[in-house]
Amino acid sequence: MIFDWIEWDEHNLDHATQRLTAEEIEQAIWNADHMLPHREQVDRALIRSTTDGGKAVVVIVQLVTDGVRPITGWEA
Repeated sequence: MIFDWIEWDEHNLDHATQRLTAEEIEQAIWNADHMLPHREQVDRALIRSTTDGGKAVVVIVQLVTDGVRPITGWEA
């Protein structure tokens, strides 16, 4: 995917990294080649991707101007 940046702060960092590390989430976002719309929230998307180490993961992101804000993620 082409995003200019990934937005982190203490709120989404604490929540998103409960099951994956921030590094795994970032790798999955940068490695993603497509994303699916969230079925309930129009400003969010589901990314199915892999980390640099090959771990299959799912990451939910909020779409923000030219970037994404990770919400949560888990191993697929």
